[in-house]
Amino acid sequence: MPFALQENKVNIRNSNDLSIRMMYDVNWKKHVDNNYYLEEFIISEAHLLAFEYSLSKLKGNHIRCRPYARGHYDLTINGKEYSTRVYQKLSGDYELFFIDDEAIHNTVLRKHIHALPNELQWLVLPKNIEDLKRECAIFDWIQSSLNFIGANQK
Repeated sequence: MPFALQENKVNIRNSNDLSIRMMYDVNWKKHVDNNYYLEEFIISEAHLLAFEYSLSKLKGNHIRCRPYARGHYDLTINGKEYSTRVYQKLSGDYELFFIDDEAIHNTVLRKHIHALPNELQWLVLPKNIEDLKRECAIFDWIQSSLNFIGANQK
């Protein structure tokens, strides 16, 4: 494991080391609101590249996001409330939308998200999209996901 920060004791190898907060939002049971990072590490750029290489060998999609640029987007479809978690990609001006577990009607989506095709598991939109277009795109994405789940449960 790279050098962990513990209170004010920092083991810095050289001035080229980076301070990295490792943030993973994958286990909602361990989620603590507004405390997304697990540990803060001082690592070299070579360690970061090695970590990202190892991560790329695992199944799934791994995207670097801005740690302090996140939010929620809520909307109502057919009288039911849905919510999404929004992250901003580190490279490029794009926002990533994921179904979160805050709205009660998200439960159906969360249970079946693994069965959705990749293009329905999340939504990518430009950061500067107009509000009405953003709302329509999110509505269409969630509605398409619900339709896919409904069609495959029969």
